[in-house]
Amino acid sequence: MVMKTLPRHKRFSHLVGICMVGVVVALSFIVEVCFGSFPVGIFRFPLNVLVLALWMLLLTMMYRGRVHNACARFMLSREATWLSLTLIAVIGITLGLQRTPSSTAWPTVCSLLFVLSHLQCVIMRGWRNKRGIRWRFCLTHIGLFLALGAGFWGAPDREQLRAPVQRYPSNEAYTMEGEERRLSYTLELKDYCIEKAENGTPTHYEAQVMVDGTLTTLKVNHPYARTISEKIYLVSFPTSPYGERYAIVEIVSEPWQWLSAMGIIMLIAGAMLLFIQGPRKMKVER
Repeated sequence: MVMKTLPRHKRFSHLVGICMVGVVVALSFIVEVCFGSFPVGIFRFPLNVLVLALWMLLLTMMYRGRVHNACARFMLSREATWLSLTLIAVIGITLGLQRTPSSTAWPTVCSLLFVLSHLQCVIMRGWRNKRGIRWRFCLTHIGLFLALGAGFWGAPDREQLRAPVQRYPSNEAYTMEGEERRLSYTLELKDYCIEKAENGTPTHYEAQVMVDGTLTTLKVNHPYARTISEKIYLVSFPTSPYGERYAIVEIVSEPWQWLSAMGIIMLIAGAMLLFIQGPRKMKVER
């Protein structure tokens, strides 16, 4: 078996690429400390879609000139793959250790942008070979690209609202900054249940809420999925100035959620296809 060794200048260029990514991530920590989190809100639709299209076009042009482009060769290298896997693991561990995970930090944004760029270059190189389309490769890699990309590029369109639900139909809601919004449907509280321990501490919350004419049960940590991209969570049961109980619900809208779900389905399908077909035997050159 003939082992191919990269020329010294190519190994050096890959090392430079790793160092440049490390420098960018390090600088992003400084920006995070000085200026705060990444301003996600300014990239709302349609600006995020426009930036996504331009970024993918730029990567496509870079890939086409990969023979004479050191940056493109690094993005297609094994070192870039290991760096991407490392960044994904670090991001996952960091977000998992946070009480309220936030993906708007500058280091997270820069790392995910590199991972998605690397994924696109790998997909453009390997989506087909002489035998035709590589279905297992496409399902797993494109699925991962959609699952990560939907959360990354769709973050600016994510909306979080709080709404008071009382004994009469209402469609008023408020952003986390206190701005008033009007829902396209009404909410009405029909009944509620609060179970308490012997010391008076609440142990269970439950509310019967009419959501646009549909009666549903809301529980803490058990949201109601109104659509695939919108969920309603039960938050608390405060008391009005008149002594009446009402419910506070949180409405989380993620318009790109369906794209993320499609990516996860593709990942599962690719894994099942890999399990059914088994590993393919590679020819060995002598």
